[in-house]
Amino acid sequence: MLQSILAVTGNPALHSLSPVLMNAAAQYNGIPCRYLRLPAESAQEAIDVFNALDLRGMNVTAPFKHEIIPLLDHLTPNATKADAVNCVYRRDGALWGDNTDITGVELTLKKYPEYIAQGKMLVIGSGGAANAVIIAGQNLGLEVTVAARNQEALAALKQKYNVLSTSLKHITSTINNYPIIVQALPSGAVVFDPNVLTANHVVLDANYKDSIFEKPAAKIGFNFLSGRNWLVNQAVPAFKTFAGCDVDASVMYDALDNYHLDYQGRIALVGFMGVGKTTVGRELAYALNYRFIDMDHELERREGMSITEIFAQKGEEYFREIESNLLLEYADEVDIILSCGGGTVKSAENRQVLRDNFVTLWLYASAAYCIDGLDVSNRPLLQCDNRLEVATQMLQERIPLYADSAYGIVSVENLTKKQTAKKLYEQIVNTFGI
Repeated sequence: MLQSILAVTGNPALHSLSPVLMNAAAQYNGIPCRYLRLPAESAQEAIDVFNALDLRGMNVTAPFKHEIIPLLDHLTPNATKADAVNCVYRRDGALWGDNTDITGVELTLKKYPEYIAQGKMLVIGSGGAANAVIIAGQNLGLEVTVAARNQEALAALKQKYNVLSTSLKHITSTINNYPIIVQALPSGAVVFDPNVLTANHVVLDANYKDSIFEKPAAKIGFNFLSGRNWLVNQAVPAFKTFAGCDVDASVMYDALDNYHLDYQGRIALVGFMGVGKTTVGRELAYALNYRFIDMDHELERREGMSITEIFAQKGEEYFREIESNLLLEYADEVDIILSCGGGTVKSAENRQVLRDNFVTLWLYASAAYCIDGLDVSNRPLLQCDNRLEVATQMLQERIPLYADSAYGIVSVENLTKKQTAKKLYEQIVNTFGI
């Protein structure tokens, strides 16, 4: 049975690279799990989905790293020190919170023991990332000094972690006092000229790309580490926690190197019957100026009969065959929103098509929500007396199949259809830049 793992973030969530790392690690180890993106509105929503789907683990990013703490049963020492959680997992019926951002910095810097032995580290910045860096440095036995523009935030860090501080104004003249330098600032921020560094420095920049240190490092010869290293090294221990086995970091680095999403404007909506795929899909298509296709309606039009009639006269096997053919037909189109039938994901071939050719978004809600007021006259599988029981069983069977096909998951139970469409629109526009 496939186990799903969620990546949770604020806005946008669909840009997260964590699924690239985690899914590659799972595939390499032969573990049947799928790591998805969840754009949650709150930490409570994230935990609700986590519990409803009985998930194994979940990563948490801003702005929920602190907000989620009261919803957990236990914290690891690192999460307690940071007062922030980026990794949630279930053990013996209890929810635990860890902070592998800290472990990620430690693993990254441990590759340079001779620099750690010199005992000093400079942290530039006072935001959330700085907290993890400071704790990692102290865990490694380093004397940590912080430089930042925000004096109020800097004072708070000094009080919380008992670190030293230095002025940004005079940082150029003191930079050689610190063999290890970590810049925890937004992309593009420049507080000193990197050309003053020497071959005797190790520099970690929290940014994944376009670091101001990359070119000077090549010229001067100091050891440069990008946020890519931090990203992978925080994911390695998280994967071990989630999956119960180790993975070599090289597997994740290779996945990052080979990852490329060629967005063609093909968006597929999957989910249980009655979850709102058709209504949401129409709204989203209108907002994006895309073509909307409802697969069930299109199949009825082509066959000249209702789905119930197709099932009754030609059988489910025939229906699934023409459904798969239709999905393949749309896999080469662009600028479309495709509302898939609730059972489209039952076919492994269909799930592969959805993964390879669409940005597939799973609209999730409970079975009770989905069948409340649902017209079952054209729902042959729910034409029975115990509809809720049957629907609940069907949904449980399909949850791993939806997860296996999806790029991301959106919980819709507390949203109107318009709100769901608006949320999807914002995520898509922000992630893919359209």
